[in-house]
Amino acid sequence: MNIAPATAIRIRRLLLLLPVLVLVALVASWVWFGPKNAQAKLPDVTLQTIDGQPYSLAPQKKTFRLVELIYTRCPDICPTTTIKMVQLQKRLLEANLMGQDVEFLTITIDPQNDTPDVMRYYGKQLGIQEHGWTLLRGDDETIKTVTNSLGFFANKMDDGFISHTSSTYLVDDNNAVIQKFGMGDDFDPDQIYQELLKLKKEG
Repeated sequence: MNIAPATAIRIRRLLLLLPVLVLVALVASWVWFGPKNAQAKLPDVTLQTIDGQPYSLAPQKKTFRLVELIYTRCPDICPTTTIKMVQLQKRLLEANLMGQDVEFLTITIDPQNDTPDVMRYYGKQLGIQEHGWTLLRGDDETIKTVTNSLGFFANKMDDGFISHTSSTYLVDDNNAVIQKFGMGDDFDPDQIYQELLKLKKEG
């Protein structure tokens, strides 16, 4: 069977590109399906509360921290996650686990727009109780350190919206990420509550 010269050239180019495509696929599969949470951790940096006080992310003994990264102008997945965390917070408060054993951290990935007043309003509107839950800001460089360390991708679009990873992070008292959970509809308060109860019993 004769193959047209143009077709033959395309086939040769594809064969030359094949090793590169295989390598890209292997790297991608390692990123998505490789060692779970490999090297992911909460960095030991200092952020600021919405009251302007410094807040260290240094490891805290015998405390698990659930970390969500959001921006307040997010139209769907961020507020949905926060609302579900409010539901989880209520259960943890009833179980006397919120505060000393478990803390929630909400960190903005859009500090230029998420001023302290904006974040305070966000928390109030969604029903966040202050006990054991801290809303945090930082400069762009420090926030980038946090996102990079957790493996969280965020990219601001021209229209002001931010494309970002849909993950929340459960961190142990060594700042290591021990579980990743989804955001929005994939955030299951009951699953995380049961996981925290199990960790408390094991600890």
